[in-house]
Amino acid sequence: MLNEKGSLSYTDLMDMLGIVRTGTLNYHLKVLGDLLAKNETGHYVLTEKGKLSSRLLIEFPEPDYALQEKRKWWRRFWIAAILLQSAGLAVALALYSLEFLDFSWVVRSIFGYIFGILFLYFFYRMIRPQKDCQKYQPRTVEDVLVSGRSMQEVRTEVLSWVREEAIKIEIEREDFIRGRLGIPSGLGLTAPKYFEVTLKPVQNGVMVHTEGWISLYDVSERSFSNRILVSGNIPRRKGWKVISNLWKRLRTLSR
Repeated sequence: MLNEKGSLSYTDLMDMLGIVRTGTLNYHLKVLGDLLAKNETGHYVLTEKGKLSSRLLIEFPEPDYALQEKRKWWRRFWIAAILLQSAGLAVALALYSLEFLDFSWVVRSIFGYIFGILFLYFFYRMIRPQKDCQKYQPRTVEDVLVSGRSMQEVRTEVLSWVREEAIKIEIEREDFIRGRLGIPSGLGLTAPKYFEVTLKPVQNGVMVHTEGWISLYDVSERSFSNRILVSGNIPRRKGWKVISNLWKRLRTLSR
């Protein structure tokens, strides 16, 4: 953000980062050390070393370690679930050999084991991250040019769309809005739907960059779709309706 904006005050940094405790921000500012400095107005700016570091991060982005940890957690979960399934079947067979259970219980245990493994497999297939990015689009992306309008007019229209669709705003800046529908991390009945809108002034109006996706347990993302059921029966039509409504509103706004 400092690389893009040039300079930011302490409160600007707190608001844009969504940090509510000063101790948290102070810690991270201290960790950055000589990458930051303060100008004559007391605003934070990047030093020459900070600008070089920023360019390196843009050109050679670091891997998402948080996402890697989530994937490791899910791998451990699958292993533990399969081991528990296998242990349950082994216990049923042992009890049958000791004549504590009849054969019908063994049949039920075998079918339960098979269906449990199949459920875990298809669930994993549903949420697993896609490796072939050329064949797979994890997000719905669209650029809309709103001609003859100012940034403020377009931003007002986007905020009206946010209110009407009951989207909960997570991050809001003058040129950027991020929000969602549903409970994060897939804890609700349906996977949460996320929306990002970026505004950029151009010569004859405002270019609006939109992105939308469904988050599956914070492990992978899926684009929206105008079909009823796609990819493991994940309902993505609602997200498509919401974001396509924004596109229509923006195109109508153009002069």
